[in-house]
Amino acid sequence: MRLGFHVSIAGGFEECVERAMIRRCTTLQMFTGAPVQWARRRFTGAETERFAGRLEELNIRPHFVHAKYLLNVSSPDPELRCRSLTDLCEELEAARNLRAAGVVLHLGSVGAEGNVADGIKRVAEAIDVASERVPAGPPLILENSAGQGNIVGADFAQLAEIIGRTRFPRRVLCCVDTAHAFAAGIPLHTADGLESTITQMDESFGLERLALLHVNDSMFPFASGRDRHWHIGRGEIGREAMARIVNHPKLIHLPFIMETPGTEADDLTNMRRVRRIIRTENRPPLPPAPKT
Repeated sequence: MRLGFHVSIAGGFEECVERAMIRRCTTLQMFTGAPVQWARRRFTGAETERFAGRLEELNIRPHFVHAKYLLNVSSPDPELRCRSLTDLCEELEAARNLRAAGVVLHLGSVGAEGNVADGIKRVAEAIDVASERVPAGPPLILENSAGQGNIVGADFAQLAEIIGRTRFPRRVLCCVDTAHAFAAGIPLHTADGLESTITQMDESFGLERLALLHVNDSMFPFASGRDRHWHIGRGEIGREAMARIVNHPKLIHLPFIMETPGTEADDLTNMRRVRRIIRTENRPPLPPAPKT
């Protein structure tokens, strides 16, 4: 088990590493630039090697890149889809240079008048093109959605269908966000529901493809279709349910990434909370705090 956060790279890679150390991360996720801007900074080989080497030295692994929020490879708009695919390929190249374990991807919306089945086909096509353009890139990691609107990925069967349609299934892994699943009406907050959720994952895309969990509580109630993360054990999923999730024997080997809102102090509180609900025999050692 490894615990970490989505960590900002504002100010550069050295700042990102410092933030990860302060939060006592043993894994992390990051954007490679502003998540709501198409403009992209180009990193030098020396910068990416220094960053990857520093994370290895600190035993912060694996680390993941999260694709921009702007990307929408399931859109019926060909211009947006083309721009999204171009940026996704650039993201894969950046992740390869950073030695990241994969690029986590939101699957996008087909719009108010669109058909999710068509969106699934478009996502699979995007995976094929990206895999051909960046053959040495890391895996694409499909993230489940919260069930809002016509967004692809609200259930695990949709993730499985995308994998089944692509010509490059070996390049595809999955990420399950607990808050998204809860919002989409997947009952992982009850004991029986968690077992059925894990069975669904295994029977759809396969647990061997599960690369990481986004461990987030939810601000809104079950099956709300609303994507708002909240602090560990303080939201609608609750402490007891979150404890069952992070201690489940089929999940404890995974990297757990928190995407909880707020400040550095909030992150430190959430790290303490998640560590408290992990049973002693499962709890990983706490890495040393950075020297001041």
